[in-house]
Amino acid sequence: MDASNASTATAAAETAGSEPTADFNSQVIAAIEAKKDWYDTTLLPKVQEYYRTHLAYVRSLFDTLVKRSIIQPDPYKHDSKISSIVCPDDTPFGENERAVQMGLRLSAYESMVDFVCNYMKFTVDQLNTIRIKKLLDLNNSFNWGNLSQNSSRVNTRGLAQSFAELRKSGQGMTANMLNDGLDKSADGIEEINKALKGLAEFEREVYKGDVRRNVLLNPQFDKSKMQSGNDLLAEIKRLFAPSMPKRPFTGDLIAEIVAEETAANKAELQQQLMEKLRIEEAEETVRVNTVDTHEIIMLSVRTLGSTAEQYNSVIGKIGTNHDILASESNTFKDKLMRLIRNLFGLEDPPVVYDLLIADHSTNTKRHEKLPYNQFLENLSKRSRYYAALTSRTSPSYQKMDEQPDNVIADFVAKQIRDNGRLHVTLTALDEFFKATVAPSNRTRIKGIKMELTTLKNLLVKANQSRAEYEAYAEEQKQMQQLGIQK
Repeated sequence: MDASNASTATAAAETAGSEPTADFNSQVIAAIEAKKDWYDTTLLPKVQEYYRTHLAYVRSLFDTLVKRSIIQPDPYKHDSKISSIVCPDDTPFGENERAVQMGLRLSAYESMVDFVCNYMKFTVDQLNTIRIKKLLDLNNSFNWGNLSQNSSRVNTRGLAQSFAELRKSGQGMTANMLNDGLDKSADGIEEINKALKGLAEFEREVYKGDVRRNVLLNPQFDKSKMQSGNDLLAEIKRLFAPSMPKRPFTGDLIAEIVAEETAANKAELQQQLMEKLRIEEAEETVRVNTVDTHEIIMLSVRTLGSTAEQYNSVIGKIGTNHDILASESNTFKDKLMRLIRNLFGLEDPPVVYDLLIADHSTNTKRHEKLPYNQFLENLSKRSRYYAALTSRTSPSYQKMDEQPDNVIADFVAKQIRDNGRLHVTLTALDEFFKATVAPSNRTRIKGIKMELTTLKNLLVKANQSRAEYEAYAEEQKQMQQLGIQK
């Protein structure tokens, strides 16, 4: 080959070497932008929803432990202003301090998760590596996937001990309900951590993409420096400061770029890079379609079952209130009539209360006769039936578990409607006792507003699980119709 031909071949080789590099830079930048958009529109909104579900669970847990006097709430909680993520204290404390310390720490954690849900923006630009690390540290304040009393972590051990105390206090059904919610919440935290760790890795590629865009594709970049790793590194250093002001020069990431452009195995490294940036839509679809819809609807059944504890408390209180009201009818005539009925074996006349029912849908009120004894008997039957649904080993639960999912969903929907009407009746009965009893006995009347609030929250939770089941079931039905899922 003569000198002129050799010169031409060399020039062609340089041109061939530079064009693929420019094309690769463009491919990488385009892939980064596509994945960034996927994070912003698909994955990070799901992360935010996982946090919101977790927040609802933490609030329910916190309120229950406070209500049972197992922990003490932070009296200054609402005075604190949050501007950044700070993890709860994790220093050791004595057993006699657990109620106070766990109240402070769980309260601080709940406030932080609330801040994350409502004040943080879930976008790639906002979630830099520093914020990601803070979120991961916050998520790990408690080991939600393994609340063990033998945990080496102070807060996890303290929370597990509080759970154990809840069970010892006779609130087993409440603890079971919280445990069911814990499983879902722990799964959510696991998904959040997985997504955040993936995002942290992606942030490295975003940085490298910015270097490629602002330095390697800079018009002042000397493409002849692409033939040597040392030359390329020197060229990047020369243009870095003016091309990327206020950005740190991260040596290990710059070294990765140099290797991807000049190493002997650069083709393999470039392929690995593009694989990292691939959006795994297929994997996400499989995950969604393999959701256990039966477990979701059975969670709704167990949540309904957990209302038994509240109904038992209501039955005890309205029984006491009924006796107080009945004791006021103790005239000579009343005593005589009771004596006659006892002598002749006659039953007591039915007690019927005249309740004032408030219909919030029409903003009207109406009177309704309530046969007290029959009402109390039906309420007791409902409580016993629901209590049986909290145990997976009970015949009632197993019989329900064997039913088709759509039958279970219809059962749950009917129970939610019936309990909704019952909630209205109990509210009216609570008001009736307070308004009817003599002023001297008014302080003896036991209110049931706390139980009614808890019942309403449980019904909302059961309905949410039912709605979630129906959404997944409808999605799977459509997928089957499209031939995507068998």
